[in-house]
Amino acid sequence: MTDYSQFDRVFGPVNPFPYSRTVILSIEASRRSLEGSLFIDRVLKALNLGQVASNYPPKNENALRQLHQHICDTNSITLHHKLSILYYLLLDIDGRSSDGDSKADSFGSAAGIPDRYQIFMKGLWLMDTRSFELALEHLTHPSLISDFADDIITVLVRHAKDGDYTLPLAYYHTVQPSIQSSSALESLFDAIARSSVTEAFEFSRSHADYMRRQLFQRLVLIVLDSGRSEEAAERAFELTSLSLDADEEQWFKEFLESGEAKRLKIAKDALLMRRIVTGHGPVTGEKGTWATVLEGVKTGSGGRAQA
Repeated sequence: MTDYSQFDRVFGPVNPFPYSRTVILSIEASRRSLEGSLFIDRVLKALNLGQVASNYPPKNENALRQLHQHICDTNSITLHHKLSILYYLLLDIDGRSSDGDSKADSFGSAAGIPDRYQIFMKGLWLMDTRSFELALEHLTHPSLISDFADDIITVLVRHAKDGDYTLPLAYYHTVQPSIQSSSALESLFDAIARSSVTEAFEFSRSHADYMRRQLFQRLVLIVLDSGRSEEAAERAFELTSLSLDADEEQWFKEFLESGEAKRLKIAKDALLMRRIVTGHGPVTGEKGTWATVLEGVKTGSGGRAQA
């Protein structure tokens, strides 16, 4: 096993210094983009190494040497954690090098870092460089446990391009993590709801009643507050055609009549659509204003359908 406490054994020559001003600016830009915290920051914070995080990225060789020394001298973390942090720094250097040799891979082998640690740290490093698709190839590996799942999902949802939530949903369905924070749950649910009304509805039903109601109402807002287009009309029809139980039926009615969704321009239309779909028909004198959606209801079900 290599002596990780020897700087030169770990990093070798660092001339030119890999953390150039351009590289540092890029890392700081990623930090701002990732909710103010890189994933290496989150790892260091979880290990109570906040001082190390505050000195990353190193501005010069002396700063890198001090960072290495601080990691080596820390007695509060395991050897594998120390080696994994050094491995991450070497991934940084590899990522800025053009010589084709991987210092990180060589160090990982020489230091005996378990494969799952290398896979995980490579995945987090790719998240930090915002190479999200490549990151998931590592973070969904079956040997890993779902550490930082809330953060991973939140970042992937917030960086989804053009409403494409393939990556966060692929991560969630592959890893099946237990979501801990309400904010991460909301981010995940938003991604599901914008991708599939029915899947989001079923997801809401998998939670206890209090959260189930919150998620159901969130689904109503997401679907009915998504603008006016053919796709929006189809999603509204799908929402109002769901097979609701008695509680959900009441939540839907109350939310649109007196809750937050009352402000929506199409709140009354949605209530009317629900009555039509469930076979209760419109009240005399009522007329929906979202013509595209109502036409979809009429042509799709003949104006009457069983809920």
